[in-house]
Amino acid sequence: MKKNNALTLKPVRTIVIIILIAFVLILACFISLREYAAKRDYEDKILLNLYGKQRMYTQSISKDAGLIYTFLLNQNANNNDLYIIENGYRIDDIRESLRNSKQSFLEIFEATQSGYLTWDSYELNFSGFISKASSHIEDIKNLWLNFDNAIMIILEADEINSEVTEAALYINNHNLELLDYSEQIQEIILNESIKSSGRMEMLFRVLIVLFSAITIIALFHLVRFIILPFNQLYQGLSQIGLSEIPVKPGFPTKKKVIPMVNEISDIFLKIEDLISLIQNMNNNSSFTEILDFINTTFSKIIPYNYIGIALLSDDKTQLSASYGVSDGLVLGLPENLMGLSFELNETSLEELIQSGSSRIINDLEAYAADKPKKTYNQIILNAGIRASITLPLKVSGKPVGIIFFSSMNKNVYHEGHLNFLETLANSIAISFYQTTYIDNIIYSSVLALAKLAEARDSDTGEHLERMKTYSRIIAETLHENDMYANQVTWEFINNIERYSPLHDIGKVGVADSILQKPGNLTKEEFEEMKKHALYGAEVLRYAEQNMERQGHSLFGLGIEITEGHHEKWDGSGYPYGRKGLEIPLSARIVAIADVFDALTSRRPYKEPFSPEESFKIIEEGKGKHFDPDIVDLVMANKYRLKKAYKNFATVPH
Repeated sequence: MKKNNALTLKPVRTIVIIILIAFVLILACFISLREYAAKRDYEDKILLNLYGKQRMYTQSISKDAGLIYTFLLNQNANNNDLYIIENGYRIDDIRESLRNSKQSFLEIFEATQSGYLTWDSYELNFSGFISKASSHIEDIKNLWLNFDNAIMIILEADEINSEVTEAALYINNHNLELLDYSEQIQEIILNESIKSSGRMEMLFRVLIVLFSAITIIALFHLVRFIILPFNQLYQGLSQIGLSEIPVKPGFPTKKKVIPMVNEISDIFLKIEDLISLIQNMNNNSSFTEILDFINTTFSKIIPYNYIGIALLSDDKTQLSASYGVSDGLVLGLPENLMGLSFELNETSLEELIQSGSSRIINDLEAYAADKPKKTYNQIILNAGIRASITLPLKVSGKPVGIIFFSSMNKNVYHEGHLNFLETLANSIAISFYQTTYIDNIIYSSVLALAKLAEARDSDTGEHLERMKTYSRIIAETLHENDMYANQVTWEFINNIERYSPLHDIGKVGVADSILQKPGNLTKEEFEEMKKHALYGAEVLRYAEQNMERQGHSLFGLGIEITEGHHEKWDGSGYPYGRKGLEIPLSARIVAIADVFDALTSRRPYKEPFSPEESFKIIEEGKGKHFDPDIVDLVMANKYRLKKAYKNFATVPH
């Protein structure tokens, strides 16, 4: 008997060992692939940042050299100019800035030549990627010799002469060449990095396929030894929500096995859906697209009609309904819920977030019957929701919000659904973090440029913050109107708030002498000022093009706003003289917010108007400057803008 047992168990042990080894190797390949991809992604971001800074230093060199040359011109024109005497310290600051920019450019260029750099104690070796960029490196090296000589002449100049003029002209005329070479080097290095990643990923995939094939073959041979434990395996699948067929203990007869086999086929389809979700996340799809994918795909596994996400505020005291998607059967969601905020400590969700636990409610009507009436509960019940699963969203162990899977039917959820959704919730949280975090980094960089433009105009005060608030209020009034309800979604409203502060980003390209002039501008100066709309759109288009190369879009609405907020309804605006509906809706909204803030703010050439005076001027511009329908809605809801104005009243403007 013992001998027979040994003969039976020996091949089982061998097969199990093979399966375990293959599984460990597959897992190792997946982990290595993920770590390699994360490492390459991090290093690519370092390279993007590095060469972005190099281009910034190039532009800074050109700007500082131009400022020094302008300063010397003014000095030659009038040696007794009181402004020059009183501000004489500035040229030393500019020279120091020029030296620093030159040194920083050289450090990056030397790192490029060597193929090694240290970034926040991280050692990066990209020498294997620079061979194809050698000609461009040599071009920069040759160009920099004259560039460096011109910089030294500018730095040492005390007055204008032909040598200084030639140096300034050389820097100005060859600045774009230096920028172009830097960008070409960046593209070559990143392309080589992508190719290297592709080759490594292919190697890992081949290994995964190989080890998977070994695993499958071993499993095939193991089947004859595991007939009896088949029910236990299948019950496990049922418990995590991947199976709907109840399994009773006992030997699996043919009658039981056939439906199980069919169900297993369905399980593989569900697993493919999970793989598709992971691929969508890795393909940098937007978070909204991923949420739509989940909604249309996983309803085959989990019974739901609506998915909603509420995010925590920065101070973790409030929850705001931020994302929602339904199957079309739910009425009133997410339209009535999006944007609604509530204090966390006034809800039962606080305990879920603190404990990190999940919750099933299979009868929402009964659950809410003996509890205080809450606005959001009433909206959910009125929409027909009768059961829900609630799970916390966590990133790196820290809560960021709550996700709800809701059904119009009672008593549809069980622990198997909860187990499956906990994994899905983690994937959603990671996806949210990846897409929004990267977007926020890029957006913050561009917003910093917009704030730089604002800082150069000292009279604008908190203009950007007020623009965010006023633009959102106007967009919300449009959302509440049937004429705009479909076009002005909550995502549109959030983007209006997000991108309206970028409307004057193009002022970074306008000279201080025009931007800060206290009196009226001349015709020529005003024409130059008008170009800020084009400058701003060009800045954002350049950023958007770089995003599109990665298969992503970020600044589309910002471009519309920046380029179109000075257009007028009757076609008399700039830069293109568009009129009526030719002007994007986003720009028509921001135009009113911008004028309202300009009217109610102090400027060097005027005192602030009262809100009522400002509304009167806006109404006079109805059908001329502004979209008449939007003006009507603003006038009907002007109390909202007045309230926001009063909230800003404590800030001098």
